[in-house]
Amino acid sequence: MKLLLIGMAMLLPLAARPAGEPAPSAQEVAVLAGNCVTCHGPRGQAPGAGGGSIPSLRGRPAGVLWQRMQALKAMKTGATARATIMPLLLQGYDDAQLQALARWFAGQEQP
Repeated sequence: MKLLLIGMAMLLPLAARPAGEPAPSAQEVAVLAGNCVTCHGPRGQAPGAGGGSIPSLRGRPAGVLWQRMQALKAMKTGATARATIMPLLLQGYDDAQLQALARWFAGQEQP
């Protein structure tokens, strides 16, 4: 948990961009995606993919990922047992960052 909090604190400068600023660069998106690795695995391939409780993000359609992130961001923390930390984490990202993350994970080839 301590590592998660440190990681979140390190990403706050990227997450706190003024509205109307251009979409994040590829390098910024890779840094933002680093926060996802803890649960969703390297490059979005979750450990135990296919039967695990944490879904893989790698190679899924960007639209599906974007819709899921938007739905989770709108949820109150703890609203579902299947998404205990995601609603909280997503609060630190703006729409442009979430769209960029969805495209980044969608573009990762399946192993």
